[in-house]
Amino acid sequence: MPNLPKLSYVLLSHNREQYIRTAVESAFAQDYEGELEYIFSDDCSTDRTYEILKECVAAYKGPRRVVLTQTPRNLHLAGHTNHAAQFVESDWMIRADDDDISAVDRCSLIGRAIAEHPEASMVLGTSENFTDENEADVLRKAAAPCAAAPAMKRDQSSRRYFFGLSDSGKSWLHQAWSMKHYRLFGELPVDGYYVDDLITFYRCSVLGDVAFFDHPIVYVRKGSSNMSLGGDDGTRSFSSTIRLERFNEKFNHITRQPLREEIEKLKDYVRQHPERQEKGNEVVALLERDLRERELWNGYWTGSTLHRLRVRKQAGGKGLFSLLRCLPLPLFAGLMTLYRTLIKR
Repeated sequence: MPNLPKLSYVLLSHNREQYIRTAVESAFAQDYEGELEYIFSDDCSTDRTYEILKECVAAYKGPRRVVLTQTPRNLHLAGHTNHAAQFVESDWMIRADDDDISAVDRCSLIGRAIAEHPEASMVLGTSENFTDENEADVLRKAAAPCAAAPAMKRDQSSRRYFFGLSDSGKSWLHQAWSMKHYRLFGELPVDGYYVDDLITFYRCSVLGDVAFFDHPIVYVRKGSSNMSLGGDDGTRSFSSTIRLERFNEKFNHITRQPLREEIEKLKDYVRQHPERQEKGNEVVALLERDLRERELWNGYWTGSTLHRLRVRKQAGGKGLFSLLRCLPLPLFAGLMTLYRTLIKR
């Protein structure tokens, strides 16, 4: 296909020695016919992740540009993304995680979507979840390009795509974004830790349209201490429930200020670009709604039971589960663990 864009495949890693080699191998297996560069960045891992990355890069004999870098200290996802972005030489970044597996045609389909819809500022495809037990099957699926190329579509509205389901019932995944959001709005706010994909989604939504296709090109590993879940181990134990709920509480708290700052950046951009006013106002409204929800839930577990009951009422919570979440966290976690144990039996 003519006019295929240059792409930058950016893989971020942190303490993932068990899975990183497979993730890198799926990156090097890409069948993209256009120009493609690889940027492998490690967020100061304390295990052998970085050493394995060095081994993989040293063994690579292909023609692509490869950059291997490591942060000076643990920067978390947003700061780590900023670190890796400085090495990007193309106009498009494809973000990959260190425990996931990319289909062999991930870059090819993204590149085709961009070529067909150059007015787009981000590209979305779909993903499928898997666990360690069915990794062999996933590797076989990932190695085979799709038999019939999916239709590349464009949408001016991004409302239905963020964490929504495609027509096939699979989850949309923020596959690639234009680097112009970095050039216009600057680096991602590092105080937010884990708002890298959230911020880029809103920024790119203001700057252009969505190019999308309903086909899985990323296989997302579940239960592997996902970076976005603060060390969630995928289990349903008492300690796991406590850890995840406390992480969500922290995440909700630390992301409020970065989102406020992004709202002001986007509003300023819309004022200066009236041709983007309708789309920009829609995105700002979505972001303001997101912020209001975070304000409502802020301090949920550190507050009293009465406070949680008030939040439940304001949020429109119904049913027994939302009522149980108003109990003190240890009691809620204990009841949930007991319930899951009984269900398994």
